Amino acid sequence: MSNPGNAPATNSGNGIAVGSLVLGIVGVVFAFLFSIVGLIAGIIGLVLGFVARRRAVGSRGMVLAGIVLSVIAIIVAIIFMIIGAVVATQMINN
Repeated sequence: MSNPGNAPATNSGNGIAVGSLVLGIVGVVFAFLFSIVGLIAGIIGLVLGFVARRRAVGSRGMVLAGIVLSVIAIIVAIIFMIIGAVVATQMINN
């Protein structure tokens, strides 16, 4: 028997925004440890952030934080990949 005073449960659609934020955090952490994982997580987090922003799901702060963290993860991962390539080249040459 249903209670007519209660509204049906709705899905808030926050999943994309939360996914962007989580992947941004994971990307920043892994950018220092395993650059390729940080780069991939950052790219996926950035795409999810832009999708969430376009659809206007989730809070604007969460979406913006996901986008910013994803961009930071991408930049740090690329920097560490370049440093790793330079160090590897120096080790091979010596």
